[in-house]
Amino acid sequence: MKKRVKMLVVLSLTIIGMMAMTLSSVAADHLPSWNEGATKRAIIEFVENVTEEGSPGFVPPSERIAVFDNDGTLWSEAPLPFQAAFAFDEVKRRVPTEPALAADPMVKAMLDGDIGKLLEGKHHDGLMRILALTHAGMTTDEFDRRVNQWAESASHPRFKRPYLELTYQPMQELLDYLRSHQFECFIVSGGGADFMRVWSERVYEIPPQNVVGSTAQVRYEMRDGKPVLIKTLDQLFVDDKEGKPVGIHQFIGRRPIACFGNSDGDQAMLEYTTIGNPHPSFGLIVHHTDAEREYAYDEKPPASGKLTTALEAAAARGWTVVDMKRDWNQIWSNPDAASNADDPRGLFGKWLAEDIAGKGVLDRAQSTLEIEPDGAVGGSTSVNRYRGQATIDGNAISFGPLITTRRAGPPAMMEQESRFTEAFSRVTSFRIDEHDLLYLTDGDGNDVLRFSRLGE
Repeated sequence: MKKRVKMLVVLSLTIIGMMAMTLSSVAADHLPSWNEGATKRAIIEFVENVTEEGSPGFVPPSERIAVFDNDGTLWSEAPLPFQAAFAFDEVKRRVPTEPALAADPMVKAMLDGDIGKLLEGKHHDGLMRILALTHAGMTTDEFDRRVNQWAESASHPRFKRPYLELTYQPMQELLDYLRSHQFECFIVSGGGADFMRVWSERVYEIPPQNVVGSTAQVRYEMRDGKPVLIKTLDQLFVDDKEGKPVGIHQFIGRRPIACFGNSDGDQAMLEYTTIGNPHPSFGLIVHHTDAEREYAYDEKPPASGKLTTALEAAAARGWTVVDMKRDWNQIWSNPDAASNADDPRGLFGKWLAEDIAGKGVLDRAQSTLEIEPDGAVGGSTSVNRYRGQATIDGNAISFGPLITTRRAGPPAMMEQESRFTEAFSRVTSFRIDEHDLLYLTDGDGNDVLRFSRLGE
């Protein structure tokens, strides 16, 4: 009897021990939104190596500097970087009462929807011009107020959530994990430093002084007996590409040992962090591969975020590449964001084409689209009638072969018909923006068709 009791006690203690180990393992998972695999292991192994005393790679806490790009790394950057969305809204607000602003060539390009023009140049020069025009001439306090007002009222065109809620949960967990191991985390971004400093602390728990971004000179004045700083267009510093290591040196003063980015614009920062560093170092690239839950792009991004040379260099440099679709079991820090993606019911009805592959449409040649709840599609190419079938799943949509009548028309209208019908074959997803415009996009995130809704 005593032997049996002893065996039961041993067995009970063993079970309790196993349960404690299991609970400890669960509790120790600081990265629950990261799927188990090589990417998650690489992060944990690096952190353990540099933070465990006695480890050959131990780095003192004062030298544990981690730098993060923002757009496309900590939150989404599609279909436009969120600061660009703010600037565009500012332009639309101010143009009616500011003729000089409306006359600027880059403002005209923005109002015409010519995003390609704004993205030309080494640092997307047209876009930088828009940012400068809409940010300069006001006090820093007034700028802060405008950013906060915009953030409270504006929402993402696809996910229908406030922009500040569209941060990546896996990266939020990573920030917390690093801070719990005495890393000091900084944002180093091509975005405007003043724009990010308004909300960085409440969104990421990164204080304003830990934000390094693009800047222009401010001017000191006394107004109504009070000191103010005025934003200007002078001495613009673009914290992108080779500018990022420069910004790190000027504003942080210590070489990072961990760097996180998502584009070729982060390559120099990744190189500066990981090549010739006297400490163990870590580089990570977020590769956008999930069109269903977020966006999929690399070589052909919707706007910013091109990823080619950095991706090619990753293997040779030992950088870890996150496959968003494979490595993340949750995308958004706000789980409601996914449920607010485009409702397919918004598609149903009649639409008028306003643009085909960025080349516009003929003024008096109406190309139309009608989508029924069962996926049946039809309309006019501007010369012929057509019909077909679409497959719709969430915000994903694809079109089967279109059957058309065979009438002939003027050459210009026939050319538009050809572009119109060909564009449908490339469509993989849709979005409806805040102005009720329908965009059909291809697998690279490019808009191939834009429609306005037709009244019944």
